[in-house]
Amino acid sequence: MAADPIPIAERHAEALANEHGLARKLTESQMSMIALGGAIGTGLFLGSALAVRTAGPGVILSYLFTSVIALLLMYCLSEMAVAHPTAGSFGVYADLYVSPWAGFVVRYTYWAAQSIALGGEAVAAGIYTQWWFPNTPVWLWVIVYSALLIFINARSVATFGTFEYWFSMIKVIAIAVFIILGAAVLLGIHQQRPIGLANFHANGGFLPRGWLGVWLALAFVIFSFIGTEVVAVTAGEAADPERSVPRAMRTMLLRLVIFYVGAITVLVGVIPWTQIQPGQSVSVSPFVRVFDVMHVPIAA
Repeated sequence: MAADPIPIAERHAEALANEHGLARKLTESQMSMIALGGAIGTGLFLGSALAVRTAGPGVILSYLFTSVIALLLMYCLSEMAVAHPTAGSFGVYADLYVSPWAGFVVRYTYWAAQSIALGGEAVAAGIYTQWWFPNTPVWLWVIVYSALLIFINARSVATFGTFEYWFSMIKVIAIAVFIILGAAVLLGIHQQRPIGLANFHANGGFLPRGWLGVWLALAFVIFSFIGTEVVAVTAGEAADPERSVPRAMRTMLLRLVIFYVGAITVLVGVIPWTQIQPGQSVSVSPFVRVFDVMHVPIAA
């Protein structure tokens, strides 16, 4: 005869006991920027080429649909994070409300996904660094950035939060500048002939692959939103989780939707979608072209 399951109250008390020793010093702004910086990465910079080639300009709709999915999921996760502000996050929730085995599977599945994602981020960082140091191997930069990540994560929570905040701010500022200058190119500011909306309906129209292409592109676009769940993961280190977690979740998602939809709209507007090839840095090419059209000197 199977043993009776451990009551939820006891399992919850055990889960909270595992949280002893957490500093709980992350502020609301740090949490939102950590999640925003975690979500803005290779999914937008290197991964959007496949989505664009799959859906054409209709990929904008794919990002809008995915934003709705992320919004619903994050609201639910935010409610659970406020009720159980633990660093184990959804792994603890699965443990408490489903079974210990479900909690085990969720935790190690997420660990495996993050391990793969971090490896991809390190490789992407190495590829981008080669733009400034073209004669250096990618593996060297992978080692450098990996060592830097380990060092930062081994520091105190306050140091980690400050570091993540400002480095995420660099991403946000870069994308904001890209969107503003890209919009200027589309509107014809500081140039003789504006691009306008030509690239949105050229080469097969707005939906060259039909609605099927928009649907298939969701598989690539959803990858771009990986990282938004970090708000719930960092709830265990939040100074005031009841107030900071929901607000950080809302502000982070709003900014993320604006940046993703805005950046991808500028991307397919500045460059014909047929010229965006998978495997290439689809963000650097628009950046270079936008800065060139605006007559801004860059080193590339």
